[in-house]
Amino acid sequence: MNPFAFRLNFKPVVGAWVICCTASLAWGANNIEADPDKSYELSKNRGPWLIMAATFTTNAEGNNHQGKTPREAADELVLELRRLGMPAYTYEYTPGVERLTVQDASGREERRRNQTRYTSVCVLAGNYPDINDKTAQQSLKWIKKLRPKSMQDGVVFIPTPGRPTPMSGAFLTINPLLSPEEIEANRSLDPHLIVMNNGERYSLFENAGEYSLVIARFYGKQATVKNISALEGFLKDNDLDNAAISARELVTVLRGKYDQNGIYNNVDAYVWHDKTESIVTVGSFSGPNDPAVARYMEQFGPKAQDLPNGSSAVQPQGFGVRNFGRKRDETRLWIFEPAPQLVKVPRVK
Repeated sequence: MNPFAFRLNFKPVVGAWVICCTASLAWGANNIEADPDKSYELSKNRGPWLIMAATFTTNAEGNNHQGKTPREAADELVLELRRLGMPAYTYEYTPGVERLTVQDASGREERRRNQTRYTSVCVLAGNYPDINDKTAQQSLKWIKKLRPKSMQDGVVFIPTPGRPTPMSGAFLTINPLLSPEEIEANRSLDPHLIVMNNGERYSLFENAGEYSLVIARFYGKQATVKNISALEGFLKDNDLDNAAISARELVTVLRGKYDQNGIYNNVDAYVWHDKTESIVTVGSFSGPNDPAVARYMEQFGPKAQDLPNGSSAVQPQGFGVRNFGRKRDETRLWIFEPAPQLVKVPRVK
């Protein structure tokens, strides 16, 4: 991931661009270590959202004949921010090799590799769960107004109308060390989903694994209506409530002993509700390659079935029970997903 969006020029030797940092409101200065003999490198467990405070790089020629090196400037800013009560870290970034189109003496174009690669040292600060986090936004405003003492000597900043001070270009960014999968796993859960699933028996929240397998989905109603009376009749009940009830019933059956053949008894099943559907999942897996996934896929996945015409086709599996309901006089039939999929187990952060 390329964390850079713009660049400031510092000293004939050092260039840097600035992003956002956190406010001293969030941490007490005495709680943040600021040891000049230590190096505070960024790691994956920071963030996932942080403030990019500055990026230091060499000049256009890549020289460091005077002033501070990018590493020195970054380390000094990190210490200054930490002394102000803000956790800050350094992150070294080297861009990939670029290919340029050039013209030779005859005017012919050719593609060449640009071997010039400048290593930049970034300063990131704070640890926020979400870009809209209140503390993150307050910190961003604070850092934009900051004028660090460590940047008054040894670096050169060229102001622009949109960025009049070194830190005024600060912004929030995702931890650049995280992969897309790790970023997705760190996303904050919608508060509405927390409310919808809080207190739910056998909620997916209770799953101790990292992944679970979706084997059934229950949606809201879909229909085409031509008049108001038909619409009113269609909306007279809350179908998402019905979807939730159906999902709960399936989980109850799977966790019980309703199957006389013993195939669908005592299953590790869970329920999850969102704004459009309720799902039922089975299993608790450490990852997509967990050997237990194959066992559940065999149990709930589609199978080849013989058709009356002598051919065969892959069909989703289903399961039904009689003598169900409060009066034990109802029948239920569930059709499992034709292509069960793994989902990440949600966590409240």
